[in-house]
Amino acid sequence: MFLTTLNLTLAMMRGPARPDFHHEMTPLSAPDPSPILKLAVSAGTLSPRLASLLALQRAEEPETIVLLQEVAASDLIRGLEDGVYDVGIALVATTTVFAMNAQPLWVDEMALAVPLRSPLLAYPEVPLDALLHYPLLQWCPWACEALSQQVEARFGPETHSAQEVTSFDLLAVLVAAGFAVGIAPRSHIARSRGWGVAMRPLADRSYVVRTQLLQPSRACLPTVDRFAKRAAKVAATEAA
Repeated sequence: MFLTTLNLTLAMMRGPARPDFHHEMTPLSAPDPSPILKLAVSAGTLSPRLASLLALQRAEEPETIVLLQEVAASDLIRGLEDGVYDVGIALVATTTVFAMNAQPLWVDEMALAVPLRSPLLAYPEVPLDALLHYPLLQWCPWACEALSQQVEARFGPETHSAQEVTSFDLLAVLVAAGFAVGIAPRSHIARSRGWGVAMRPLADRSYVVRTQLLQPSRACLPTVDRFAKRAAKVAATEAA
């Protein structure tokens, strides 16, 4: 009885029945889903510059959801080609054999990481020959082919080979503990001083590693185009 009375009351509140009422109703449309930007980054590109870019993206386009994923360089390229990612940020050497739309971003310099009490700190700039008596670690040597060739020429089988490590954190730990010296991008070494690691430039010449923004060759999404323009703005600010 209660339910019957309630239904009747609601019907009275709605007023008399209108046979054609359903024709006048405008169906409610679901809100548009938030746009999503699928961003892949490779090892070595996580930096304050990337943080600045993401902060600018968030400030200027908060409605776009950025899905950030760190992947191996080969997976980044394959993911862009297959449509898994919309845009990627990688070190330049990862794109040399792939047909991608590449936009230069920022440049870093390779340098030497040494323990805080290392005799190598006596050098304002350390020549590679001075490293022959030290175990040498390299992080992302593929990102700077010119330096890799120089290291290979000096650290051949007749002396001892330089060892590649898979992460900068591992390199920093081993250097801070005094097990080795290491070659890595300068910006990473500068941030590891609190670990007990000092930085010295390499002598003879400047060895640089470049970061690029990668887009697949297919048509560019509007969200990707706006993100690329913000990346160019951050890169120009960093270079100034």
